[in-house]
Amino acid sequence: MDKIEIAGKKTIKDWKDIVGVENKLKIDCCDNEKWDKVFEFFELRICTRYLKPIDAILNMKSYKGEGFAIVNLQCSLIEMIESFINGWINEGNKWKKNNIEIKNTDIGLSIKANDTMKNVGVFISFFKYRSVFQEYNIKGEEFFWNVRCALLHETQTKNNWRIKLNTEKTGLSYDEKDGEKIIYRENFQSDLKLLIDRYKDVIINGGKFDGIPACILRENFISKFNHICKESQ
Repeated sequence: MDKIEIAGKKTIKDWKDIVGVENKLKIDCCDNEKWDKVFEFFELRICTRYLKPIDAILNMKSYKGEGFAIVNLQCSLIEMIESFINGWINEGNKWKKNNIEIKNTDIGLSIKANDTMKNVGVFISFFKYRSVFQEYNIKGEEFFWNVRCALLHETQTKNNWRIKLNTEKTGLSYDEKDGEKIIYRENFQSDLKLLIDRYKDVIINGGKFDGIPACILRENFISKFNHICKESQ
């Protein structure tokens, strides 16, 4: 089972050879050594499963509705990125970290504070804490229901949310005008890549990412990939 590929051609065995397994790690989360090799697993996984497919659709340039597929994939990418950053694992439709269910208070929500975090919480957390997107003040809950869920279930956005080309070349990922909430799909993709690049830099070289120390990010990273390996077997 260790020969199962989890990132490009990299296998579970490749992961264990570099990182080890739970309770018996071969790598120090507070030392920068070897983290460039570890990050390759993440990079290959998202490139083959998300970034290249999204770029391929963008490059079609047929402008006949492919924006819905692009943003649908971007929504999935957001969930994956945010769960890696925080070390969150979804089991039985419940979000957990270190086998403990995550509460709304854990993502800074006072409403229904003691309730277990739902999928919407991932998007609230993402747009609240990821610095690349903070300037837009996107409400994660609105994005979840009117973009993510609407695209997934009905192949459309709702309540005046729109997906468009940035024909005005503003460089914005998101804008509000004439009562519409507009996602500029190409720019949104560029900002997601920028976010990934910043995450990569801290994972490999140390420092902080949106206030989170590298050692914590790395612990979360290992936890998430160990779960992937476990579920892949």
